[in-house]
Amino acid sequence: MKLYIKWIPAKKANMIFLPESIMDERKVIPRRMILQVGIWRREVEVEISNGIPENAIGLSSAIKLPFELPEHLPYEMEIRGRKLHLGPVIAFMAFREDQDITPESLNAYKDYLSSYSDIRGLIYICAANKTYSSAQTIEGYYYDPAAKEDETPWKYGFFPYPDVIYRKIDVKKPVYDRIISKIGENMFNSYLFNKWELWQWLSPYPYLREHLPYTQQLKNVQSLDHMLSLYGAVYLKPIETRNEKRLFKVDQTCSGYCFVDESAGERCFPSQEEAAEFLNGLITHEDYLIQQAVSAKRYGDHRLDFRVILQKNSSKHWNCSGIIARLGDITGITANFDRSGIFLTGKEALRKVFQMNEREVFLKEQEMMDLCISACKTLDKCGGNYADLAIDMIIDESLKVWLMDIHQLYDHKLPLYSIQDRQMYLKVVTTPFEYAKSLAGFSS
Repeated sequence: MKLYIKWIPAKKANMIFLPESIMDERKVIPRRMILQVGIWRREVEVEISNGIPENAIGLSSAIKLPFELPEHLPYEMEIRGRKLHLGPVIAFMAFREDQDITPESLNAYKDYLSSYSDIRGLIYICAANKTYSSAQTIEGYYYDPAAKEDETPWKYGFFPYPDVIYRKIDVKKPVYDRIISKIGENMFNSYLFNKWELWQWLSPYPYLREHLPYTQQLKNVQSLDHMLSLYGAVYLKPIETRNEKRLFKVDQTCSGYCFVDESAGERCFPSQEEAAEFLNGLITHEDYLIQQAVSAKRYGDHRLDFRVILQKNSSKHWNCSGIIARLGDITGITANFDRSGIFLTGKEALRKVFQMNEREVFLKEQEMMDLCISACKTLDKCGGNYADLAIDMIIDESLKVWLMDIHQLYDHKLPLYSIQDRQMYLKVVTTPFEYAKSLAGFSS
């Protein structure tokens, strides 16, 4: 139900006024209720008034709210027992520092609220450094759907600590900890796992492990030798960083160890001692893992990679928002879904590269989506609350699907610049807010 706030002159501070029509929906309305806005709560007295329009809730003008609550926004109301929840209040944490927020950077997120009429409530963009644990408010910019075309829809203010935080950037641990202490599981995508944690969480499940390249931690040249003896070729990947230039493919040949990366090219070491010295230089600066090298299907001079976008919607269930394929450099070590390469829809790639018919395309895409959904559900159980993930996959020559990596902070504009699919792009940027509304406790 869409509601607007109406300020009512009253002497008592803790008074709210509800329209008579609410009695048509409920037999009993408690006369003392807990009013909740974001995580702010206060016990209030309730008065049923024929002076309140059906689409309004009256607040006593004597209430001293510690935050701004724009009265022209459409809100929703949920009553459960004695709790009256007004909202939703959603914070979109899209910046690390408040100085990063400019009119241009705010405007880049305008499309994210293109389905605001279905979400409603108070939605604001904020910076991570403004989420103080001791404060009841967060400084930010709320979305005003009534803004004229020639003016910005983002209005500055101090707003209630939200029902839900949608996290779009990496944050320092103290910031993360204070947010979790405030709203717990109501921040998504919450914990940013690394590559080793991803393996540890998914590999115990036989169905998932069958589709994961075998992975170990790189401890020394002996651990490298062991993996090479098993798989012939392996990848070395930093556990924490996303720096693709620090990835290596390693082969053991008759002339020794051959290390290939995408920036410096090929480096060969004829002896184990020389390879050990190189490895020690790597792991001195950061932790690495060793991963079984699996080969993506090739198409001419290209390798084929897939990115599957998985998101939760208002039902709180995982769904696929799109599959994009990339034909990249055949020597590439990772998928590298940047702006280079030849991009196709998932369906087009399966038809073109694997010569599949429509039924085979449907079944293969379904297999990929089922695997991704299973992995996402496992992450929810193991690591935190997730709702917006990009999964990199390959299909090898024998048509086996491999799950290569999962990204929590990925580029939402990929559907726009890769396959010029604005409809998919809008679905990707708006779906997390459907989930946020549901997570806040409001039905669609």
